Amino acid sequence: MRLAAVAVAAVLTATGCGASSGGGSPSPSSVKAKDTGAKLKLWVRPGNEAVTDAVVKAYNATHKNQVEITHVPADQYMTKFAAAAQSGALPDILATDVVYMPQVVSTGAVLDLSGLLKADGAAGHLAPAHTEAATKDGKVYGVPYVADTSLYLYNKTLFKQAGLDPDKPPTTWAGITAAADAITRLGHGDKGFYLSGNAPSTLAYDVSPLIWAQQGEVVGSNESFQFNNAPTRNALKFLQTLYQHGDIPQTAKTDTGDGFFSVFASGKIGIDLAGGNGVNTTAIDAKSKGFTFGLAPIPGPTAGQLGTFSGGDAASISASSKHVDEAWDFIDWLVSKKTQQDVYLKLPALPVRTDVQVPGSLGEQFAVPASLVPHGRVVASPYYNDVVADPQGPWLTMIRSVVFDGADPAAAAKTAQSAADALTHQ
Repeated sequence: MRLAAVAVAAVLTATGCGASSGGGSPSPSSVKAKDTGAKLKLWVRPGNEAVTDAVVKAYNATHKNQVEITHVPADQYMTKFAAAAQSGALPDILATDVVYMPQVVSTGAVLDLSGLLKADGAAGHLAPAHTEAATKDGKVYGVPYVADTSLYLYNKTLFKQAGLDPDKPPTTWAGITAAADAITRLGHGDKGFYLSGNAPSTLAYDVSPLIWAQQGEVVGSNESFQFNNAPTRNALKFLQTLYQHGDIPQTAKTDTGDGFFSVFASGKIGIDLAGGNGVNTTAIDAKSKGFTFGLAPIPGPTAGQLGTFSGGDAASISASSKHVDEAWDFIDWLVSKKTQQDVYLKLPALPVRTDVQVPGSLGEQFAVPASLVPHGRVVASPYYNDVVADPQGPWLTMIRSVVFDGADPAAAAKTAQSAADALTHQ
């Protein structure tokens, strides 16, 4: 992961763009959506093809412009972006993992879309986390393309067996702990709680909401990380308690993300911190395993608190594109309310606009994630790679040392803060 950060830094140096600079600033008077039959190139990362590719197919079927997709391996995306930005070989449109948008924006390689989004009426109605990640100095450089939210799945069958109400998922940490304890006591290999304990980005998806639910921050206003605080210590202690109670299986400690959904799908886990986009696959497995499950928001220690990480991708227009008008035609179409209703919901996929209602016919598996999109947050920092995503970074080290090794949360948070500050030059 450090390679990508170094590569992006090289682009900043080579182009003369500082961290506060951005791309061009088109206005409605200088950019017009045009459907001229242009051939547009789009980069996407694998994993979200069910949405990204289907949306492009729908656009191509109704427009003269044609969008050609290149799937860039996720672990190579930022390095390839940096090299292409430096050589002027970026595609017309970039679909980037939302957590890396601050890095992309900081290079000045993508266009400011603020005025265009205000003019077409999309501003103020797009997934807030994606907008946050794509914003620099009050200007917006990208729009949500794929939306996802973190939440928890709970096994209703195990809840019932443990004497818990399967229709009332816990709304506090104490409630989760009590439910997990009760399910673990069932024996037979059943465990009350699960998270992928050796997957840094997955843990960002799961643990950050525990901090946000307490009104805490993971990243401060100056893009520095905030670990040495009560909300972080509280979240770590909560997870440590679950492990010490025996509610988290030992295999979670070495899980690098493969068990994000599959372990819960075995039918042996009571509560699993996960995300909405994998629910359909889980539902199929659940049926074959003979259990039912529900979805619920990740709570804080007090009833009424909740936090959710908005994952997915953000789309932006390359500043070097020779087809800016046509690229904007795609983006304008993408975020329109009509496209969200006629394309996204019919896939079905979570809409990226907060003013589009998910029909009840799609069921809880779409209604619950959609209800969380307006509350979504993202760890928005150009230092995400070094601090969070790096398997040797302070984020993963802090969590693992406390949850699995019994370290004092306060001491671990303080150590992580010092390490993060060194990496972000604070």
